[in-house]
Amino acid sequence: MKNNRDDRILKAFGKKLKKLRKERNLSTREFADIAEIAHSQVWVLETGRGDPGLTTLLAIAEALNVSLNDLDPNVS
Repeated sequence: MKNNRDDRILKAFGKKLKKLRKERNLSTREFADIAEIAHSQVWVLETGRGDPGLTTLLAIAEALNVSLNDLDPNVS
C-alpha cells in the first residue's frame, strides 16, 4: 500500500525520468525500445503512477547512460 511519502517520491522520480529522457531527445517510444520496457510503462512511471522494480531501474539507468544514483529525484 502506498502512502503520501511514496506518492511524492514516485512523482518526483517520474519528473526526473522525463527530464532525463527529454534531455536526450528521446520520445517515450524510442526510450522504451532502448530500455526494453513497455511504452505504456514509461508513461506510468513518468506520471508517478508506477513503482519500478530493480531490474526496471537498471534498464532505465543503462538506457539513459546514467547511474542509479542519478535517477534519485533528490540528486540534482
